[in-house]
Amino acid sequence: MTKQGSGSNHDPLSISEAWGHQADDQIEEAALISFEAALDTSWLRRGISREAFLSELLRDLHQRHLIPLLAILPRKWRHASAVLPDHLRGLGAVLEGGLISPLMLAALADDLQHLIPATEATQPSRGDALQRWSALTIQAGETPHLLPSSLEAWRRQAKQLSDSAREENNSSSNARSGLRSLGAGLVWRNHGLKHRQTGESRWCNTLLAQVLNALGANRLLTSNGCYGSRSAPFTFEGTTSPRELIARLSDRGWTCGARIRASVASFGMGASCPNAPKAEAGSAWNQVPLGVAYRTGLLRQGQELEALLPHCSFELELIPPDGTACTLLQYYQGTEGLNGWAAMNDLHRPWQNDRDNGTVAYPGQAIRAEQLLLALDLCDLMAAVHNTTACRGHLHSGGYGALGFCIDSTALLEQALTGRSHLFPLTLGGIWRERLNEQLDQLLQHGLNPGIGTDREDCVGRYQNALRALPSDLILQGDACAPALSRLVASQPRHSPFDLVRRLNGEESLTPPA
Repeated sequence: MTKQGSGSNHDPLSISEAWGHQADDQIEEAALISFEAALDTSWLRRGISREAFLSELLRDLHQRHLIPLLAILPRKWRHASAVLPDHLRGLGAVLEGGLISPLMLAALADDLQHLIPATEATQPSRGDALQRWSALTIQAGETPHLLPSSLEAWRRQAKQLSDSAREENNSSSNARSGLRSLGAGLVWRNHGLKHRQTGESRWCNTLLAQVLNALGANRLLTSNGCYGSRSAPFTFEGTTSPRELIARLSDRGWTCGARIRASVASFGMGASCPNAPKAEAGSAWNQVPLGVAYRTGLLRQGQELEALLPHCSFELELIPPDGTACTLLQYYQGTEGLNGWAAMNDLHRPWQNDRDNGTVAYPGQAIRAEQLLLALDLCDLMAAVHNTTACRGHLHSGGYGALGFCIDSTALLEQALTGRSHLFPLTLGGIWRERLNEQLDQLLQHGLNPGIGTDREDCVGRYQNALRALPSDLILQGDACAPALSRLVASQPRHSPFDLVRRLNGEESLTPPA
């Protein structure tokens, strides 16, 4: 019996021969090799059986951030449950039989509490979602540092943290603790790549992201005043909310704007292989583009379309009057354990997250001025509701998945702000939408301030309408298919090395090779 689907005869992470023909592809700095080719090359270099190599590849899967590997592995490299840790064998059996679908994502998210142990020795807790969101400190290694209270102190602290961390960062080469290099082959980091921003700019991003979180948490009041142990609202540059801060920066000549952002998700993972023949030419490493393929539940020309899961966020760019280094932040529901703001500090991967060459999609219009201030109010409101729901429900990872993935939180914001969303797939389930709405009602009864002045009712109403109106992509049929397909295409990069993305964009034939 022939398996129905566009992905039955090809590697979903295969690299198009068309990649590298444009200067923006930057193959001199980042030559690409497919994940399957990297695995085959590394396996042959090791001179061991594929089963033994696979077992070594997956031995670190007790670490939660490596779980996406279960879905990233190419088909002929699909794992056997015997090589997985006991608590992941059920998940592995589900994933190795076929591609993920939006319905499976929703089911896994809903049952997350049973799939991940309550305590994980490898992931020590730094507080629940509310504590993370409202924290008045940031971590630099194991040391907490108080947030700055002014722009001057912000820049000064960023420079100090950058100076003290430079030696440690250089020696670590962006390696994650516990990730192994498999002999002379695959290495679980992107050797040879650099950040587009300086260390000081990245610390500026990190500090200001938590400043916005802490300012947003001022709205979550208790009977004793502000949330947690605060005796007074947190202030930055004399403001007490993100709206006030961005308005003040705009008045002082800053250029402040935001966009809905979508790119191929690699879940923070990177990989590369040594490329000895090119070492003298300056490209000693081949980079391995990673992504998670999934079944979309949509048909085109009689075949079920596949795509690569996107990472979506609300990207905020702040440029000072002198035009020096901009500050880059993003709002989303994250694996970090909270709904809120985070720095945009990823390595520059030209095939995945370049903001100018088309590998990042920006559907919709730029968001500025009063619309941006409304968006900031909505981010505060959503963070308060989502983080409180996660905390009171004792949800793993701050409710990641159950309360929506990064895609859902970004889509909710776009829906509330504009009355529509461009993103796909949306998996936020009905029961969790009801719980979020109930939590909002409870918070409004106990002092939550969701907006300023007349914006209060508008902000609440927009969020409630978004919970009701946001599409669901769990089961698509009939009239729902055409708009879902439009959202799928809109949230794909317009330029990508992946054959799969290019086929979705109509650049290559949808018929897989024989």
